[in-house]
Amino acid sequence: MSTAPETLVVGEDAGDTPAPAPVVKRRQFRTAATKSKLSVEEADRQGRAVRLAFEKMGRDASRAFLNEPDAALGGRPLDVATASASGMAAVEAAIVAHAAAAPR
Repeated sequence: MSTAPETLVVGEDAGDTPAPAPVVKRRQFRTAATKSKLSVEEADRQGRAVRLAFEKMGRDASRAFLNEPDAALGGRPLDVATASASGMAAVEAAIVAHAAAAPR
C-alpha cells in the first residue's frame, strides 16, 4: 500500500470539456429608469397641468380629465399640455372651463 496522496488531474488533460461561460442577465429596466423621456420644459408643463387640474377639479375628476382623449383638444389633455406651450394654454383654458361647468 502506498501512502502517497493521489494526484487529481483537472482540465483538458483529464478529458474534461471547458466549463461554459456564465450567462450574464441584462437588467432590462436599468437604463429606462435613469433616463428621462421628457425635457425640462415638458416636465414643467406636465406638472403645471396636473397641479392646476387637481386644484380646480379634485383628484378623481382631474385624473379622468387629463388621461381621457378630448376631441376639442385633439388628444389626451396631458399629452397636449406636455407637447407645447400653446397646448398648455389650451389645456389650462379647458381645465378652467371644465371646473366652472362641473361643481365639485
